[in-house]
Amino acid sequence: MSASSAKKELSEEELEFYSRQIVLKDLGYKGQLKLRDAKACVMGLGGLGCNVATTLTAMGVGYLRLVDRDVVELSNLQRQHLYSVDSIGFPKVEVATKKLGALNPNVEIEPLPLSLDMDNAEDMIRGMDVVVDGLDRMEPRYALNRACIKLKTPYVFGSAIMTFGNVSTIIPGKTPCLECFYGNLNDEKLPTCAVVGVHPSVIGVVASVEVAEAIRILTGVEPRLDEIQVSRLETCPVCGSKPRGPPTPIRRELVEEICGRGGKRTFVVTPRENLRLNMANLKKLLEKKGFKIKIRTDLGTTFSPNHKVTVSILKSGIMITEGINVKEKALKLYNDVLIEGLGVSWSRIK
Repeated sequence: MSASSAKKELSEEELEFYSRQIVLKDLGYKGQLKLRDAKACVMGLGGLGCNVATTLTAMGVGYLRLVDRDVVELSNLQRQHLYSVDSIGFPKVEVATKKLGALNPNVEIEPLPLSLDMDNAEDMIRGMDVVVDGLDRMEPRYALNRACIKLKTPYVFGSAIMTFGNVSTIIPGKTPCLECFYGNLNDEKLPTCAVVGVHPSVIGVVASVEVAEAIRILTGVEPRLDEIQVSRLETCPVCGSKPRGPPTPIRRELVEEICGRGGKRTFVVTPRENLRLNMANLKKLLEKKGFKIKIRTDLGTTFSPNHKVTVSILKSGIMITEGINVKEKALKLYNDVLIEGLGVSWSRIK
């Protein structure tokens, strides 16, 4: 619980800060108190997540958990406005936490430089009053959907691509879950923003609707978006009372290729556990190997083993490579630095 949420009433400063929304008939003083005592998780800090996190912070949601596994890169800046050119190479959760903390110091922010999967989805959302989607792939969304259904946590799903977007509010036990209407989708067959693009304006629209739905949930108002009637499937393998079979298996890949950056192939190595690396020891190792350290922060380090490759390692043990052309080489570098260099056991990785 944040220091601000321990108080019974809003301070004079808070009254002024939130004055333009406290006067809203649909929110009011009591609604503002509910927001101050609420906990929300923003899953992913890309285009949608940046917009969502900024607005929830400005509106005074008392506790925000921010989850993202990536570092800032140049092509993000067109639509991810929490970051700037000076942020390139820094962990997104770290930059976002500092920017949002400066925007509203009354909000407690918890940054998690982690990758969402079936192993940690429940831990990530446990204790949250709502989860808001800022992801860009279906497999982690399926893991999130199943965790939300199990823990009965409201989930605001959102997506945007090209000039299209959609939002669905999922209330476990009351509405269809994500896999009732978007089940069995294969990420490898879906378009990505790196290939077909995305217009910043549609991101703003989708994120704004997501925020509106999240605020309604946090203040105890029924979500109002109901443009398309979707029936809850009793045969849904995730939330149905008579599942037709087990849910679609969610693959866990140790090495995954993501949207390329600057024409370079980009791989992410994601350990099974949060390794909580000692970043000072990592710095010493990289210097010993003669690697050029470009950026060093509390939650991540970006370095170059040679002039063609850029690598970022987050405190959680996630490694992002730009310029390595095959998965095997990315995995070898991971082995050289974390396994042999820092002594991390493979049993914590696979």
